[in-house]
Amino acid sequence: MRIGFIGAGSMASAIARGAVGAGLDGSEMLFTDAHGVHAPALAEATGGTVAASNADLVLRSDYVVLAVKPHLQTPVIEQIRQAVTDHMGVCVLSIAAGRTLTAMESDLGAPVPLARAMPNVNAQIGQSMTGFCVNERVTDAQVADIRTLLDSVGRSIAIDEADFPVFSALAGCSPAWVFEIIDGLARAGVKHGLRKQQAVAIAAQALVGSATLVLEAAGKEVTPGQLIDQVTSPGGTTIAGLLAAEEAGLSTSLVKAVDAAVARDRELC
Repeated sequence: MRIGFIGAGSMASAIARGAVGAGLDGSEMLFTDAHGVHAPALAEATGGTVAASNADLVLRSDYVVLAVKPHLQTPVIEQIRQAVTDHMGVCVLSIAAGRTLTAMESDLGAPVPLARAMPNVNAQIGQSMTGFCVNERVTDAQVADIRTLLDSVGRSIAIDEADFPVFSALAGCSPAWVFEIIDGLARAGVKHGLRKQQAVAIAAQALVGSATLVLEAAGKEVTPGQLIDQVTSPGGTTIAGLLAAEEAGLSTSLVKAVDAAVARDRELC
């Protein structure tokens, strides 16, 4: 599976390094970047190759990852349009936020296997939650390869493209909100005498463990609500804190955060 990365920024680097770490052959990776700085470094780190141009990369790849910023994607597609047409069957995977399959199809002007994916910031530590969708020209074998690539930096899920705004809120935006939750818990710890570094470590590990337990419990059809019941005891500290958080608007504030992110995403599209 020959994979070409157009763009060699942090997300392309996370995916390429994650793929190599998961066992994909780095020697079959090709890289380009606008300034010729990051691509050589990434090629050296993965055992890959720097392509002579974006068009050259397309002609030598089975999959092309468009890892450029959304506003740069159309000019880049113009550079590779002919190469994609000449190399029919190459699958193009975009990780640019807000760029729809229809928009890319219009830019390419040809029937091409296209996929769209949205990793999140946690890809840099191999813990991304990535959503993806494909057009009707992508084969089952290509879907399997795309999933393998995306799973190398965490977990992936196939979704309808219409659901990307809510996926973006739940997976793309939520890390920032979780960081705020951790910092808020840590501030409370400081209020009650802990050092900030201690409090952050305690809160962060508690969230890591809780999230892991939720994922494992889901396989047994146990819901987060049922896990809450396991932790709370009659008249105890947990139920007192939970009720206080609900009174302050914990659940409502999270729903409102998702609502705001979804609304803004749709405005930008």
